[in-house]
Amino acid sequence: MRKPDILGLLMACALLLAGCGGGSASSSNTSSSGTTTSSSSDTNVQTIVIDSGPSEAGGTVNEPFVSVTICAPSNPSNCQTIDHVLVDTGSYGLRIISSVLSSSLALPQQTDVNGNAIVECTMFADGYSWGPIKTVNMQIAGETASALPMQVIGDPTYNSLVPTNCSGTGVAENSVATFGANGVLGVGPFAQDCGAGCAQNADPGWYYACNSSSCQSTAISLAQQVQNPITLFATDNNGVIIGLPSISVSGATSVSGTMTFGVGTQSNNGLGSARVYTLDPSTGYFKTKYNGVTYPDSLLDSGSNGLFFNDSTIAQCSGGWYCPASTLNLSADHIGLNGTSGTVSFSVGNENVLLNNASIVASSLLAGTNGDASGFDWGLPFFFGRNVYTVIEGKSTAGGVGPYAAY
Repeated sequence: MRKPDILGLLMACALLLAGCGGGSASSSNTSSSGTTTSSSSDTNVQTIVIDSGPSEAGGTVNEPFVSVTICAPSNPSNCQTIDHVLVDTGSYGLRIISSVLSSSLALPQQTDVNGNAIVECTMFADGYSWGPIKTVNMQIAGETASALPMQVIGDPTYNSLVPTNCSGTGVAENSVATFGANGVLGVGPFAQDCGAGCAQNADPGWYYACNSSSCQSTAISLAQQVQNPITLFATDNNGVIIGLPSISVSGATSVSGTMTFGVGTQSNNGLGSARVYTLDPSTGYFKTKYNGVTYPDSLLDSGSNGLFFNDSTIAQCSGGWYCPASTLNLSADHIGLNGTSGTVSFSVGNENVLLNNASIVASSLLAGTNGDASGFDWGLPFFFGRNVYTVIEGKSTAGGVGPYAAY
């Protein structure tokens, strides 16, 4: 089972700027580029934008967004395109805020054998999102995921039924303003958001069966769980490549990149010389060695808006951000379960200086502390200037079988 706090670590900092940090990263390996030659005109390529986000969010930094089209399964021509959906290689599945969905879609509700609605609690490090699981056909670039289970966050039908073992985790993040995006597209290394554990047991804090007055924890089949949409594509369904350009150390007012579906399935998504780091098949983690300390809970996470790691020698300012007097040039080692290792150089700047310009929407120097003492979260700044591959569990590629990351 995916640990409940994984999703929080992967997503909370991606969604709430005030509680997050970052850092910049550039690999010393010469094998980091792969062979992608993607263009936004390719049918397996979607444009990524980094901008200030939806107006209701009040401004975001280092959040990569895409647009997705969702359609009613019973009427595939009844569709809605939703922009500013966060791209997250550290979580799994499509989740859309209820307030941005058109009621005309009339999406079918998932139910258990007794007709009770299936509703999910998605927990973050500082709060939770609550909403039912509905079925959609999702389109992105030239790819389609049919009959996709999707969470509708903040659906008012169920707002009064949040169990205490969900609401007790922190503040509700059920609106665009509190979530920081119109939704999230989780394209991490697993096929479902919970996995076999939730299929075998009713685990509090995950899935619930709800009637009109109450909700009870419930087991849920793999097929009913929120799915990584990539696994439902007809082709290009073994992984994803996030490609972002390098940016100035002073930041950027806009950034455009690509999300390419499939690894080694077309001429534009070859693995090439990218170095493969296999991941723990239970958690999706690899190891980072920094300052002589090994951090086993490490991940490459486009959904976090900075690098998050703990170093008591770096000065801090508000909200856990790092604020050194001058830019620090640091390095760490990545270590995969396959024994592959490589050194990554990165820099950390002063958050108070970096975000002083309100027009800056991307920074390669943001960094902050990590609530997981064993964690090193390589957030979006790691992705600038490289192609980062995520291969899904059980999927075969020229570089081996997933789960693995490569760059």
